[in-house]
Amino acid sequence: MLGTYHMQALLEALADLHHIHNASQLYAFVLNRCGDVLKAQGGTFYSVFQSTGELYPEASRGVPLVSLQEMPFKMSLGIAGWVATNRSAALVENAQLDERFNRAVDVLTGVKTRSVICVPIVRQDKILGVVELVNRTDGIFRPADLEFLQHLSNQVGIAWESCKLYEKTENLLAYTDSVINSLTGGFISTDVQGVVTRCNPSACRILEIDEKDVLDKPLLKSIPQYSAFSAILDATQKNQSPVLRQEIELKKTNGSTIKIGYSTFIIRRGPEILGAGMIFQDLTRFVASSVNPEKTVSAKFPVDNLNT
Repeated sequence: MLGTYHMQALLEALADLHHIHNASQLYAFVLNRCGDVLKAQGGTFYSVFQSTGELYPEASRGVPLVSLQEMPFKMSLGIAGWVATNRSAALVENAQLDERFNRAVDVLTGVKTRSVICVPIVRQDKILGVVELVNRTDGIFRPADLEFLQHLSNQVGIAWESCKLYEKTENLLAYTDSVINSLTGGFISTDVQGVVTRCNPSACRILEIDEKDVLDKPLLKSIPQYSAFSAILDATQKNQSPVLRQEIELKKTNGSTIKIGYSTFIIRRGPEILGAGMIFQDLTRFVASSVNPEKTVSAKFPVDNLNT
């Protein structure tokens, strides 16, 4: 049963823990918060790689991280290795007398290890990491310290998994941004309310608009001069009927017209419709350079019939 001090520290740590979405920040936060609460001279947060049987230092306290990362940490060596292998916590009063202790670490860091407290971080029966603290400055680590660390490590596994998922999502968004922004054709998408969710640079160039004037705003209100765009996307979404290789003439604010070739698509998440999108090209120059321009047929888009 945790006492008042450890319980308060645990609640404060948990309140901060789940606001962290970056794994590197998570490693440092957990190690330093635990180190502060348990008055540890030093410590290390390790990732565990079972495929290679190694631990990798992700954050350190008391010694430079780069120094630890230059040294291999095997799961077959040291107290941290034992904890990772057995998925069991360790509370060591005198490390120098413990047969599991790896004295090479003291040689590398220049710190004589006395007491050690170490817990595994496990999520869904998979060992993810190990938190190890050394040398409580006011004595030795106690059972209450171990209970605090174990309770926190249970939540660290969840937070760690969330960080990895968040990073994957961020990477996927970055990849999607790179692809969409590099398209030579225009790309516009809206949500189910008709609010613009994406507008790439080519769309801005073709339509002579500014992204900040349309993004996160209703498409019909942000570019009223191109009301057909809103009607097309609205019809695509409501009728769940994407179109391919259609053409439309749009009148610009200066009175000139541009001929647009476009295709639309539905944006889904499983069965749920999230919105609609359009990819398009400016065909005006191709029409103008046609050998027989008088034979070019202008496909007027029936805007009035889109909502029927």
